[in-house]
Amino acid sequence: MLSALKKLVGSESGQLRERHIPAGLQSMNQSLQRRFAKGVQYNMKIVIRGDRNTGKSTLWHRLQGKKFVEEYLPTQEIQATSIHWNYKTTDDVVKVEVWDVVDKGKGKRRGDNLKLENEPQESDEVALDAEFLDVYKNCNGVIMMFDITKQWTFNYILRELPKVPTHVPVCVLGNYRDMGEHRVILPDDIRDLIAGLNRPLGSSYIHYAESSMKNGFGLKYLHRFFNIPFLQLQRETLLRQLETNQLDIDATLEELSVQQETEDQNYDMCGLLFS
Repeated sequence: MLSALKKLVGSESGQLRERHIPAGLQSMNQSLQRRFAKGVQYNMKIVIRGDRNTGKSTLWHRLQGKKFVEEYLPTQEIQATSIHWNYKTTDDVVKVEVWDVVDKGKGKRRGDNLKLENEPQESDEVALDAEFLDVYKNCNGVIMMFDITKQWTFNYILRELPKVPTHVPVCVLGNYRDMGEHRVILPDDIRDLIAGLNRPLGSSYIHYAESSMKNGFGLKYLHRFFNIPFLQLQRETLLRQLETNQLDIDATLEELSVQQETEDQNYDMCGLLFS
């Protein structure tokens, strides 16, 4: 567990391990190399949440440019990866860290390691899940998924959407649009839910969209949705820079005032010495 925890905590500070970087990103043209030479200007964290079997891990893979895989394999614990994304045609390098969140994971069985006589004989490790970690810490955006053909996955949205911090923009994503003939959740159901949330003034945006991981429908929308958390992050960064700028101006003015007083005093002393 400790090694997995270090991986996620390290990713919080932008230190994701190399194996998480998609292979396609290893080959960069000269233009991209020049951009990366300036370093990463922004680190953005996106969290994917939803009930079991709603397509979270498939979306996680699709955002990395990987192909759709039909086989369903339950995700045992939180997994994180890093993708590179940019805002429109700017040269700013943005590293988007994407978390595929498991609400309640399954701990891994310990191996047959050497056991000492006085060592506690625990059989399982704690899983890295939403019960163990605050997944919204340093989060810039949330994708909350449900299956439009399963009512119980919509109940998850009803329960969890109000818990998202109000400053974080959210995209509620109705997945399995390719199975629309079996739909039980209508778009108006989501819009009514969003409209009925009692959110304080100044809260961030909640958008509704639909997707199909099978044919890629909705992926372009999500890439554009990333504009919202990025622009909020950019604005916060600029405001902090302005605050620092003002503090530097105030400090410089104070230094100039002190220096002027010191120089005036030294000048007066010199005048007394030569009079």
